[in-house]
Amino acid sequence: MEAAPVRSAMVMTAVGADIPVVMTAELEYHASDPYAVTAIFHTPGDAVRWVFSRDLLDEGLVHDVGDGDVQVVPGRDSQGEHTVQLRLASPDGVAVLEASAEAILAFLGRSYGLVPPGTEADHLDLDAALTAILGR
Repeated sequence: MEAAPVRSAMVMTAVGADIPVVMTAELEYHASDPYAVTAIFHTPGDAVRWVFSRDLLDEGLVHDVGDGDVQVVPGRDSQGEHTVQLRLASPDGVAVLEASAEAILAFLGRSYGLVPPGTEADHLDLDAALTAILGR
């Protein structure tokens, strides 16, 4: 039986526009997908899901990371509090979402309690993955 996933709801602010937009977001981490974090952004009438590397989120607490569709950048808000910006690019445009670094760190800490760093491969079921890919 799989362990319960780690979930964390938090407030994120879409920055870069004339008026910042505050939204709720959820981060999810599942031991069955040990390298990935799913972010669910709740917008009026919709929920948008992004999946990216847990390591990317962790490294982004300290320095700019990411070359592709997801970049993570540490920073500070107008009150001087540590923040993390998620820069998400898609064919529809770019969104820059800012969250509390403390909230991100708390989520990551809980995920490391479920799957410690460096043990991710121990949680992969390669036989099931190959079966799914090969359709057997």
